[in-house]
This record gives sequence, C-alpha cells and structure tokens, in this order.
Amino acid sequence: MKDTNKIKHENGKKIRCPEKDNTVNKKFGYPERGWIQLLILRHTYEKPLYGYDLMKILENTSRTTSKVKSGSMYTALRRMEEQGLLKSKWATSDLGPERRMYFPTKKGTEYLKNWLHVISDRIGVVDELINFYKDRFHE
Repeated sequence: MKDTNKIKHENGKKIRCPEKDNTVNKKFGYPERGWIQLLILRHTYEKPLYGYDLMKILENTSRTTSKVKSGSMYTALRRMEEQGLLKSKWATSDLGPERRMYFPTKKGTEYLKNWLHVISDRIGVVDELINFYKDRFHE
C-alpha cells in the first residue's frame, strides 16, 4: 500500500508531509480547527444556520481541501457554545423535526472581527509565502 503521508525529496529519500507529522501538530495544534471556527462564525454572522447547512457551506468554501465530517462539525459547534462564541436555539421546520440553529454571540462576533483583522494585517506575509512556495516547490 502506498504511503500518502510521505513525499519524495530531491535526494530520493521520503519525508513526512508536515500536516501529517505529529511533532508539527503537537507544536502548532491543528490549524483546520481554527479555520473551521472562523468559517462557522463568518457564515453564522450573516444568518443563523443549522449544523448540516454549515457542513455543506464549509465543504464548498474550502474548495474540497477539507471535508468536515458530521461528528467533527457538531463537536466544534458544541465546543464553540461552551466557549461562549456561539448560541443555539431549536427551530421548527415544515420538512421534519426541530433542528438546532446556530448564531454568534457578542463574544463570537468580537473573536471573528479580531481574527479577520489579524489576517488582513498579515496578508502580505501570506502572499509572499505563497509566491515563494509557487516559485520553489510547486510542481
């Protein structure tokens, strides 16, 4: 079976991809979790959404780089509620049973605003890194 966690280096040796390397994940955490939280807050800021709808939106937003499983989505939503970033309420539907609808709290809105500010301040650095990657490593 082919090991998809490894890529060939110039000298022919196989090396681990950083996103699959436990030392990288232990040091930096899982960046996907942070992005998912930002995307959840961004989309629920526009309008309250159900968990299933959020999953589909995130799947489309990530351009297939990350598929969010339902267990992961609902764990993230519960965690965000515990942190005070989201609130939820039960909403009735003509199509079936009640479903939980999520929307950001004041704290969640501030969290979103602050992170978007940080990202916009650092976009030049990110652009430079992307250009470096494209020039040096992109095949």
